[in-house]
Amino acid sequence: MVNFKNKLEERIYEAARGICGTAVTVEHNKTIEIDVADAIEVAAFAGPPKKEIDVISAALSQNLKLLVSCKDYGSSKADPSDVQEWAAVVRTMNSYSAGSALLGLVVCPSGFTKGCEPWATTHNLGLIPPLKGKLLSFKVETSLEMFRRVLSALPKRLHFPFADLLSPPGFYDFVFSMVSDFEWRDARLAKNGGRYSKLGTGWGSSFQELVSTLMGRSILGVFADANCMGLHLSDNLVIAICSGKILFGAGESPQSGTPTEPECVKNLSRDPCSFEFLKSLVVGQKLRSAGDFGNRFEFGLSNDIILGFYPEMLHVVLARNPIEKNLL
Repeated sequence: MVNFKNKLEERIYEAARGICGTAVTVEHNKTIEIDVADAIEVAAFAGPPKKEIDVISAALSQNLKLLVSCKDYGSSKADPSDVQEWAAVVRTMNSYSAGSALLGLVVCPSGFTKGCEPWATTHNLGLIPPLKGKLLSFKVETSLEMFRRVLSALPKRLHFPFADLLSPPGFYDFVFSMVSDFEWRDARLAKNGGRYSKLGTGWGSSFQELVSTLMGRSILGVFADANCMGLHLSDNLVIAICSGKILFGAGESPQSGTPTEPECVKNLSRDPCSFEFLKSLVVGQKLRSAGDFGNRFEFGLSNDIILGFYPEMLHVVLARNPIEKNLL
């Protein structure tokens, strides 16, 4: 059983395990030795050149590992000594890493002071949340989303030449590019509530991302309850329309109540039809197009059926001419 120093460390560890699996470890009171005790990198260390640290490490490849420092300071911001200390830790551990490269990341949801940036950029440390002129702070959950985004993107980046990540400020810039838009995202969601969201993470999204994610997928099933209607798709994807909000992505459907059979209609004249009849037309078909019309959301399917989602109603139309000879 793993013991944690605080809740933030536990949640960061769990998030890392969810992405990297058993390649993630946590060590408390790990002792390292600093080569030169009076070097500027260790000016923040007290006492002899031996230092006990707490570190979460995630092996990203055979030759690259990420070292994470968690700072749970409540409403206080991390100061330069926190970043300075981790710079010395990463540098020292790199000197004993037997050929593997180590990158460093500091997570402090309450944010960082201005003096942290020179240390982070010079020693190539990633900072979560990003350090901007406004000295931002975020909710812990948002910082966890940032961490997951970085840890999910980093292994993909390693499929390309990545020597630039290992030289300052390559990794600092990479982390910043992954998380700098969260300020805009949260401001937008606070303003309009966000119509599109990624399933599971709650990240704000867009119609364009929905199309690029779902087009070409096959319909495996149709679901409905009192709050949501949607589709189970191939590749473990789901789309759900819930009270004007549209959720999509990989994972389970957000059904919260007892499954129901929604009102179903067919043809432009909206003749009643059964839920089973509607499913017989759409299950097995591929999504070919999509349209968001505010009061309804439509998919064009590979068999020329148009499937429309209205509040509490599903609508199917065969999009072939002449209309009178192509009724369902």
